[in-house]
Amino acid sequence: MKSLPASGKLSETPLPVLLLELSRTRFTGALSLSRDRTTKRVLWRDGAPILAESNLASETLGVTLLDSGKLSREDYSKVVGYVQLKSCKEGKALLDLKLLEPKELFLALKEQLRRRILECFGWPDGAWSLDPKQVPPSDAQAFRLDPRVLAQDGIESHWSPERVLGSLGERLGRTVRASESRELLAGRLRAGSGVPKFLDALDGTCTLGEALRRGGAPGALSAAWVLDASGLLSYPDPGAQDDSPQNDVAAGLEDSDFDIEVLVSGAGASSPERPAAPKGMPSRSPAVAGAAGQESADAAVLRKEVTEKHARLDLDHYALLGIPREATPADIKRAYFSAAKRLHPDALSRNGLEALRKPANELFARIAKAYSVLSDPKARRDYDADASGAEEGEAERIAQAETLYRKGEVLVRKGAFQEAVKFLAPAVELWAEDAEYRSALGWALYKKGKSEPQPAREHLSKAVKLDPKNAVAHYRLGVVLRSLGEPEAAQKELALAKQLDPKSKAG
Repeated sequence: MKSLPASGKLSETPLPVLLLELSRTRFTGALSLSRDRTTKRVLWRDGAPILAESNLASETLGVTLLDSGKLSREDYSKVVGYVQLKSCKEGKALLDLKLLEPKELFLALKEQLRRRILECFGWPDGAWSLDPKQVPPSDAQAFRLDPRVLAQDGIESHWSPERVLGSLGERLGRTVRASESRELLAGRLRAGSGVPKFLDALDGTCTLGEALRRGGAPGALSAAWVLDASGLLSYPDPGAQDDSPQNDVAAGLEDSDFDIEVLVSGAGASSPERPAAPKGMPSRSPAVAGAAGQESADAAVLRKEVTEKHARLDLDHYALLGIPREATPADIKRAYFSAAKRLHPDALSRNGLEALRKPANELFARIAKAYSVLSDPKARRDYDADASGAEEGEAERIAQAETLYRKGEVLVRKGAFQEAVKFLAPAVELWAEDAEYRSALGWALYKKGKSEPQPAREHLSKAVKLDPKNAVAHYRLGVVLRSLGEPEAAQKELALAKQLDPKSKAG
């Protein structure tokens, strides 16, 4: 790695690169991170982060404990009141109120530090700066975190498989060998799914792409990136790799387990296809059930849309989105988001339309371009005058929201409500006007270990307002209202849910 300048942009020097370089140089001082109105300051000592400050109210110690279910809403209110009364920090309040033991507080503060840093991996842009003069106070509690493990966790949580594979690039087709013993490498990483098998494959007999296939799980991807960026992988015969198409990023892992999401990475650029599940492994999304050999009505409609629009990719932006030229900004955003949901890989799989993945990706890339133009007032005016040009930040944000929602939705179906909240809450932040997102988040908040019926009610009420015909949202709201001691209002919602769909349930 090259020495870091005093400041830069995260789009040019990604956060995991920063973390590894600060660790390598045993940096002591402050790393400041900023994006829009969010600012964070991470204090380092001898190459490890030991303290982080944030201006986000959602990252206070009390909220962190509340979100993790380790603190009830009632106890959280006690902490807030005590802090205001005594003008002390939350940590002291938690100890004085005997809500946490000292060891529990230490672990909670360490987790708070970890979460404050990991949240920045999800920033699509931002700025950073270094100040070696801002050294940590001598009495600062050293919640030392391993930068390699932080980078591994952040990449696995926030980077798409395409981004990791794109970063590894041509090295995927080169023979790879570990520079250290397997035991030493394992000690530098968090043990995750696929990591042991991936490490076993680093013996110089296969390519990096093959080693990742042997790992067979997303955890191997983040481990590979960290080891490669740390200089712990060597490629002994750089001239021997095969330059055939089989060694490019997409083809190099076509038989792997990795669940690659569709992401909008550039106007007019189609997303890489997600590899099929390996032989003998079940598909992640079941095909549409129906009469043997017959296609469901939803699948038929989707097939027709993809086929017809893909055959006419030269349609104007309004026609692609299915909106009139006088459409409002809200209409444009709603139409784009609806298309993102219909053309998502999970939607195709659920409807048994895997064969349409490539044309659907190409179609969605054009729809994303149409949205990026029409959602920008100036670009829309230029387009209406037979010109074009726009930015895609909003399109990327909506695509990210859909991916987060899909992951949260799976966890809700599994009953892992606490984990689901971690994906659904940011999805709602990115796109607050989607009824399904609101409904799923409200239900997860209600059903998780430390139930939060009041916030759940707020999200579910918003969901039924956004989509009055959403039977599931009405049903869920009825259940929550009943738990809050409002039987009449609950019965009204449950009756409406049954009227809309006699088989409606929470899901």
